[in-house]
Amino acid sequence: MKRVFLSFYIFLIFSLLFVQFGLGPVIGKVAKAYLHDSTVEYNRQLAKGAFHTLELDLLRLPMNEWKNRIKELEPQFGYKIGLLDYSELELAQDQLDQLRQGKIAVVDDGELLFHQVGESEIVLRKGPFSVLEPDPGFLHFAIWIAITAIVGLLTLLWIIPYWRKLRKISTAATSFGNGDFSVRVNISKRSSLTLIASAFNTMADRIQQLIVSHKELTNAVSHELRTPLSRLRFGLELLENSDDLENRAHYAKELQIDVAELEALVSELLTFARFDRERPELKFGIHRLEPFLRQLLDESIGDDSPTGYQLHYHLDEQSSHARFEPKYLARALGNLVQNALRHADRRLQLIVERDGDNCVIHLDDDGPGIREADRQRVFEPFTRLDASRDRKSGGYGLGLAIVMRIIKWHSGQVTIGDSPLGGARLTLSWPGFADS
Repeated sequence: MKRVFLSFYIFLIFSLLFVQFGLGPVIGKVAKAYLHDSTVEYNRQLAKGAFHTLELDLLRLPMNEWKNRIKELEPQFGYKIGLLDYSELELAQDQLDQLRQGKIAVVDDGELLFHQVGESEIVLRKGPFSVLEPDPGFLHFAIWIAITAIVGLLTLLWIIPYWRKLRKISTAATSFGNGDFSVRVNISKRSSLTLIASAFNTMADRIQQLIVSHKELTNAVSHELRTPLSRLRFGLELLENSDDLENRAHYAKELQIDVAELEALVSELLTFARFDRERPELKFGIHRLEPFLRQLLDESIGDDSPTGYQLHYHLDEQSSHARFEPKYLARALGNLVQNALRHADRRLQLIVERDGDNCVIHLDDDGPGIREADRQRVFEPFTRLDASRDRKSGGYGLGLAIVMRIIKWHSGQVTIGDSPLGGARLTLSWPGFADS
């Protein structure tokens, strides 16, 4: 705290000194030039009565007695007064002209005042007045001592709570660096450090999420890879111990299937890790929905598939186009279709409709459906309701998690309900018509 206090205190003191001795004279000169005419007129009006009184007193006397009369009166004024001939004056020409015109000549911002006595060649002088001013040296010193003390006290009163908040942020950062990823900074929203605390909390949330995701991914990868690797090891042992060519060919084909499954699993894991780590560059655009969806279904459901599908397109011509990212929406819908194919008996249907600005897509199947208690859990990574891990059931528990991430990029949502076909209904909705 001492370092923060001293740096801020010294900055304030030097700022005050700069304003006083740096900007002060400059501002004074500017103000003096701006107010020069007003100051001259003010001094003339202030001195006019005194000059008039003195001159009336002098004009009642012979000219040779004027100087003695001035000496008699000078102690009564408290400042110097005197008489001068024009030849003794060291004034500018415009000031001499003013005297000839009967005006009061103001010199040095009112430090000296001159006025001609009647029609004579004698000029009455008043001043200088600075001899009346007290010595400001000690007073200035005392004022500066008081200012520095007050500034120091106010700085200390401001620094103490500020330092406590800084220490709170520093302590939280240290704890976070030591592995306590749950620590957060809680300070008043009115504090000037709110933005720093908010940035730290956002960073901490993101890092904690990444670390948790990394741990989950690491555990899941080791768990998911164990099954195909075990089958590969078992297949290699069978291949090594078999002398029958037909059996060896069968084992080799099984090994190739296991390798393909392993490649698919690794690809799915890498995709999920990439989506979980960062948001890719999304190229949103306005696209026709019907050809996009028909192509997606044709590519996802082969001609030899025992499951048939129907596309119900409940949109008018004005709603034929929607805003979406075609690459990633195709990935999300493809995951949903593959998931439905694994659980459907014989039928799928895709329904497209509009709900205000939202584009809504329902995917229905006639499979066993999803229990209401599991409808939120299935979107969590590596969650599979079917505990078996054979090739028929397929899936790695990542498909719906990827769907959820993609639809969130579209500012939409995914829900699960009951299908009119008897199975599950998965619904995607996003503001696809907001800008179309």
